[in-house]
Amino acid sequence: MSMMQDFSSKMSESDERSESSGNSGNTPGGYSTSNATSTEQELLEEKELMFKTESNQVRRLKRIVLLIMVAAGIAISATVYTVSSRANQEAFLANYEGSSSKLLETFHKIAQERLGAISSLTVAATAHGIGGDSHWPLVSQSYFQHRALTTRTLSGALLVTMNPLVTQEMRSDWEAYSFNSTDAEWHQEALNYEAELNYDKYDLKLDPKDVIQRVTTDPDLILNGMANYIFTLDKLGDAIIDTSKGPYLPTWQTSPVFIRTLVNRNLLTDPAAAVPANESISTASVVFGSFEFAPDDLGKGTEPPETKLYTTLLSISKKRHFPYVTSPLTRVYLPIFDTFEEATKKPVALMTALIRWESYFVGILPDSIRGIHLVIDNQCGDVYTFKINGHEPDPVGLGDQNEDAFRHLRRTASFADVASVDDGSPHGIPLNQGECTYQMSAYPTSVMLNDYHTSLPALITFAVAMVFAFTFGMFLLYDKLVDRRQTLVLQRAEQTTAIVQSLFPKGVADKLIQESRDHDPLASKNQRLNKFLSGDDQGMKTIADLFPECTVMFADISGFTAWSSTRDPSQVFQLLESIYNAFDDIAKSRKVFKVETIGDCYVAVTGLPDPQANHAVIMARFASECMIKMREVTQKLETTLGPDTAELCMRCGLHSGPVTAGVLRGDKSRFQLFGDTVNTASRMESTGMREKIQVSQDTANTLTLAGKGHWLTAREDVVEAKGKGILQTYWLRTQSKQKAGSVASSGGTHSSDNDMMLDTDVPANADSDSILKRDRKVDWMTELLSEYLKQILGKRVVKPSSAKTSFDISDDLIGIDEVAEAILLPRFHANKETNEVDWHDIEIDPVVLGQLREYVSIISSMYRDNPFHNFEHACHVTMSVAKHLKRVATPDIEIDEQEKEACSKNKDAALEILHDYTHGINSDPITHFAIVFSGLIHDVDHRGISNMQLEKEEPALAEHFKHQSLAEQNSLEIAWTLLMSDQFDALRQTLFADKEEFLRFRQVIVNAVMATDIFDKELNQLRKNRWEKAFAPEDSSIIVGVDRNALRATIVLEHIIQASDVSHTMQHWHIYRKWNRLLFHELTLAHRSGKMAADPASFWYKGELGFFDGYIIPLAKKLKDCKVFGVSSDECLNYAMRNRAEWEVRGEEAVAEMVREFADLQVPSNESQLFL
Repeated sequence: MSMMQDFSSKMSESDERSESSGNSGNTPGGYSTSNATSTEQELLEEKELMFKTESNQVRRLKRIVLLIMVAAGIAISATVYTVSSRANQEAFLANYEGSSSKLLETFHKIAQERLGAISSLTVAATAHGIGGDSHWPLVSQSYFQHRALTTRTLSGALLVTMNPLVTQEMRSDWEAYSFNSTDAEWHQEALNYEAELNYDKYDLKLDPKDVIQRVTTDPDLILNGMANYIFTLDKLGDAIIDTSKGPYLPTWQTSPVFIRTLVNRNLLTDPAAAVPANESISTASVVFGSFEFAPDDLGKGTEPPETKLYTTLLSISKKRHFPYVTSPLTRVYLPIFDTFEEATKKPVALMTALIRWESYFVGILPDSIRGIHLVIDNQCGDVYTFKINGHEPDPVGLGDQNEDAFRHLRRTASFADVASVDDGSPHGIPLNQGECTYQMSAYPTSVMLNDYHTSLPALITFAVAMVFAFTFGMFLLYDKLVDRRQTLVLQRAEQTTAIVQSLFPKGVADKLIQESRDHDPLASKNQRLNKFLSGDDQGMKTIADLFPECTVMFADISGFTAWSSTRDPSQVFQLLESIYNAFDDIAKSRKVFKVETIGDCYVAVTGLPDPQANHAVIMARFASECMIKMREVTQKLETTLGPDTAELCMRCGLHSGPVTAGVLRGDKSRFQLFGDTVNTASRMESTGMREKIQVSQDTANTLTLAGKGHWLTAREDVVEAKGKGILQTYWLRTQSKQKAGSVASSGGTHSSDNDMMLDTDVPANADSDSILKRDRKVDWMTELLSEYLKQILGKRVVKPSSAKTSFDISDDLIGIDEVAEAILLPRFHANKETNEVDWHDIEIDPVVLGQLREYVSIISSMYRDNPFHNFEHACHVTMSVAKHLKRVATPDIEIDEQEKEACSKNKDAALEILHDYTHGINSDPITHFAIVFSGLIHDVDHRGISNMQLEKEEPALAEHFKHQSLAEQNSLEIAWTLLMSDQFDALRQTLFADKEEFLRFRQVIVNAVMATDIFDKELNQLRKNRWEKAFAPEDSSIIVGVDRNALRATIVLEHIIQASDVSHTMQHWHIYRKWNRLLFHELTLAHRSGKMAADPASFWYKGELGFFDGYIIPLAKKLKDCKVFGVSSDECLNYAMRNRAEWEVRGEEAVAEMVREFADLQVPSNESQLFL
């Protein structure tokens, strides 16, 4: 256009000069023909010269542009290739660094956590030595196989043995003890226990020659089962009586145990074990031995005994046949002390564990990471190399076999950095740094490097070059079109000039042309919101603007509504605060603007208040990091907030586009986003899926333009969003590797552009995941019970005596005989209530806490793998018990003004009102602990069948329990017998200060567990009579001589456990459906195995309606009538009514769905016998 205007101006000047020269002729009229012709010729020549000059300038400019394009194409292609190659190298280094860090961290955990699990067994041994009737070395642990099995599972050890230190003077006593005493029966008990665990299939019955190569020729030495003398092996491998003068470390209790055992073999005569064992005893520290090897198990049957032993131990550990392949093993020696007193304790025995290094690195890295060398070496001169390929480490061989090209990338970790092994004591057990200290080095390999050296840089460079070539061709085509158009423009310019000059005077025309040349439309400017964000908004009328390029995120916690229905309000807010605070920290580092939180929905935006060119990329990284942080936070909180917390996850939605943002003034001014972009982002979240980030087409386009198209995967199904119709959306598949200091100070971008794909298809280790979930539930249950135990200790004015006390009940009593009509709780004592210690400040003895966790762990293992009546359901019931109990402990009491005044002046008055209002429950922490404890044990060893069927299958059991409430009484007796065992002496001594507390605890758990049998007619009648007496009018004759307070307390306690046992019916619909489905599953199994006559599908729909009408809703109303549960009872009743109405509408469809789901259900094989 400028060229056209210049041309028009010059044409005007030429015409002016022509006109001027024409008027100067001498012909009449002032016109000269020759002059005119000459002037026209000059004008034409001038025009041609002008056109030629302009054309030369244009051609010269085109050549320059073409040269610049070619040079830019070459430079950019080379730069792209260099950057892409460097990005591959950086990705390789970053992934190596992250992967090696995980491996080195795992190595440290061997000493910090794995050995800590073994140390728990040494603590138990010390406790047995202190609390038992015998003294070292004549000490044996009860339930050693149960404990050692847990220890081996947690520590990864293949074999655990206990070796007491025996002096020459104690040798004869020891040999008599180990061969003839009742404690020597542990060996047969261990074999029986392993038979229950089906260890026989792992070929444990090894021939004596498989163990010691040759049998003994000494007629005085008996090796059948257990040796009668401390023995050793001669040079030929024959067993002979040890004639040395001691001391000795005879092998005693082992796990697993073999029929032909090496009990009483002196460890100090084993050349490989003598030095580290002596070092561990002399230094009272944990000592690692050197590497141990055996030939590969080729399955020929001619392998040496060590190979067969290792194969057996590996098969037991893996729970399947697992042949040994040459891989280093090491024995670890942990001292067992005679006391817990730091100043005086000394080693009296060793706990020896056989560990396999390879097993600790299984499943650490994803399958996508291949080719990392791990070199493990020690000060004893042992060196071995593994190669990590994804989940599995592969043995490479002896020596340091890493590649020389990568030695400069070595990363190391050493046990020298670990001072001690945690055993619950203040300083732990020192880790010996002088004898075979281990270290591990990690190196990348060419295999890993090759995974990152791809043809992608060349392809990207070729694509960029093709883009430039295409652009070059298009430029040439465009140039031809411009030339053609320019010719037309020049013609039009000449015509336009003529028209303008004919219509306007000269000056006006020139002015119009000049204005046309100088015209430049004004660009619009956005009004910034910085004043508002800084708080300085005085004098501003309207604070709002349109931001054309933004990305909005809506993030919702999937499963939150159902989860929150099972929790106390304080737990709900603890979860939200923890998650949102973590998100806020990420938002600050990423320069993401948090808009607001609505319930469990988190709203954020990028692109405002300051523009961000890469707003979609920033938001994508933010959403991905929030997803990861969500998993971390919920897993950490599960121990505090209970089971299923770690199952919560995010559902995110992103959309990009223009956003109207500003301050919406009113009673509470708020910064708000408006527009279709916000609505669409909300639809992206609501139509998304768990643990996925759904983005719209616009956001996908923006990410693709930013070079992040590989982050996206198109959703297979289209989305129908309200008000939007059918939409094509995408799943975001990437995350950013965040490093410290990586957030840029301006623009909010991440300084590292290394992307790591989220591998969502890596199969999880089901067994490992199940163990971790069970351990988290055990940890949560232990934490919950420990809180109530602290409350017991804080309530006591006088601590229990340090002398060992023993309480028990008659062996002839069973649960049904002990059910009481009323449980007498302690009366209110002002001094006792006001002098109590804040339980938050109390620390429980580590031994007691360890026994509490061990008890919970054993109980959890006694629950059968039923779909419904399992340990997970026990946790769900216990959680509900704790929720109801907390409501009783902090009730909503309505008191008059006079009582308020008295409470404000006297704390005792307030406590007494609370005590009376809750019928004494609030003031008795023993009762609190007992009712929560009942939730833990109430279904132990449940068979998944009715009491009627159990009576048919177990007539002896039915006879023992008088044909009433068999499952409930069995659970009670199993749990009680375990609690009363010597194994939990310290726990009982802490729990019960006197016999009164012991009997009250027993009475509460008896009534509570028996209350879960809602089908026993006698028990139901007892409960009905109790209710009538407790809540009868004051003038009723039936209340004469009745302690109504005790009756009401008993009713409250039984209603807590009853409501908790069916709490899923009084919680969110999703919770109800989950457990309803599992119960249907369990009864379907019973029916198909012939243990239940009727098919559940035939009565399930109407049966549930009847169950709601006949039991659940009346029970919820009784909770309200008890008047101690506050709003909790309203919540239960409301949920029960809603679930009943929902089931009436959708129940038949739900039953049909379950019938289809379990149509091909296989009946499992017979399980083991009752624990009783």
